[in-house]
Amino acid sequence: MRACRAVGCRHRLAVAVLPAVALGLVPTTAHASATGLATPQEAAPAPADRFQAGNSLYQTGDHEGALDAWFGLYEDGFESGELYYNIGNAYFRLGELGRAILFYERARVALPRDESVRTNLELARSLTADQITPLPGFWVPRVVRWAVQLVPRGSLIAILALGYLGLASILLYRLLSTGPPYWTRHAAVAAAALTLVVGTNLLIREFGIGRAERGVILQTEAAVQSAPSDDPSLQLFTIHEGAVVRIGRRSSDWLEIVLEDGKVGWVRTGDLETI
Repeated sequence: MRACRAVGCRHRLAVAVLPAVALGLVPTTAHASATGLATPQEAAPAPADRFQAGNSLYQTGDHEGALDAWFGLYEDGFESGELYYNIGNAYFRLGELGRAILFYERARVALPRDESVRTNLELARSLTADQITPLPGFWVPRVVRWAVQLVPRGSLIAILALGYLGLASILLYRLLSTGPPYWTRHAAVAAAALTLVVGTNLLIREFGIGRAERGVILQTEAAVQSAPSDDPSLQLFTIHEGAVVRIGRRSSDWLEIVLEDGKVGWVRTGDLETI
């Protein structure tokens, strides 16, 4: 099990929370004191400092304290793949396998090419009670997912910006020139195609277009019913903590789930949490 990340995680988190850090540094005042002068309120720790505090606690073996620090950031709305990864590590160390897998899965969505996330997720899933053998999938969706995740997000943004600027420059040149060279037409078409393809890829990744909603079972054991009902005669089988399922239809307090081996049934909404 890889330990928590310090530098990389702190950097990514700091980028995500710059507005909150800036607001946290603005002095505030408490109620007036007996002398009639306002007393400055002690500034709350910066998110990056809270994150580093969690790292320090984790390294000393205080996994519960580290989880409190990191999960506090998560509850405050801060997000990063490394934050999810560290929360998953803390839950794993505390023996909460379901929640460890939940946050590892969230980390994998944010960091699809990260080897540490993949390794720890595979380890955690190998320890679950349900050893589910996935059905062989059609090759086309696998190729599409591979192609979408092939280029890192930062590189995609840079390529998109270059394509857009190149297209705008060529169109402006053609507009202002009295006799633009013929090659500029082909260059404009190529730049437009590049911008379209890269922009579409980025939209799919950012908004999860076409990605099935999934969840992780958090109950020690959950009954899977053939219909959204607690009738014992409708129970198909049981599923255990840490199982990853695809979410289908919804009915009041029930969710239809599809397991990786193709089994389908209904569980209570509270039995799982969406990734």
